[in-house]
Amino acid sequence: MKAFNLPLRIAGATLALLALQELWNLPRTPAQLGPLILPNLFLVLALALVAASSNQQGWKLSGTLFVLYYGINQLNTLDEALLFKIGLEASQTLAMMASGLVTSLVFAPLLVLLLGCWKNKTEEEVKPLLPRSAANWAGRIVLGDLLYVVCYFIAGMLAFPFVRDFYAAFKLPAPASMLGMEIFRGLVYVAAGLAVTNGMKGERGKAAIALGLSFPVLAGVAPLLLPNPYLPGYVRVTHGFEIGISNLIYGVLLGFLLTRKAAPAPDLPRAGRAESPL
Repeated sequence: MKAFNLPLRIAGATLALLALQELWNLPRTPAQLGPLILPNLFLVLALALVAASSNQQGWKLSGTLFVLYYGINQLNTLDEALLFKIGLEASQTLAMMASGLVTSLVFAPLLVLLLGCWKNKTEEEVKPLLPRSAANWAGRIVLGDLLYVVCYFIAGMLAFPFVRDFYAAFKLPAPASMLGMEIFRGLVYVAAGLAVTNGMKGERGKAAIALGLSFPVLAGVAPLLLPNPYLPGYVRVTHGFEIGISNLIYGVLLGFLLTRKAAPAPDLPRAGRAESPL
């Protein structure tokens, strides 16, 4: 991505995302659309950060951005609406999941094109990564899932005193249902983390930064930035801090957990003189 035209690319991607989202809504006036630009800008910036950090290009990068955008921003923000039932009907939530899926499928490759990341990199730029055994991967996936569940419940317990009055009006789900949902959501996060870290050049720090910054924006900052008829302002702010901080910590930990090391460069024969037979 060239620095001099990057702002134009980001602006174009932001407007493109807004246009795709509006295909599923009733026509709105420019005054109504204006406030939606900022959260979409944050979404695009989070995805662009991952794209800039990734070794992937073209369809591979499109797949990574799709899993990240749909999994974290769409699926993992709407599935809890099915569980907590704080205003949205199940049919409305499922319809939003379906429209979000179509939007994500179209927007991910479009964003890669707009960012200028479609052309494949040469083999010299790609660092092969060390393989891991199936047991090693399974352990890391389970640990990544458990880490999310722990971060979620610790953050939730810290935030609950500030939103207790709001949730007192609703029947909260059973603890077993909440645990099952968070295990599922944790697996979605791990899937997104695997997609992102697989495109890294074996650089754990870069992966940790990419996930640590993108997860909070996609899951908390962007969805909760604007007022909505279901959550009052103090609840949105509380959840924004709760999700933002916990997802930052979790994203950093997951980046270190899932990133594979780069394979060492092969030894090259010395040039300049022939080896002595003696």
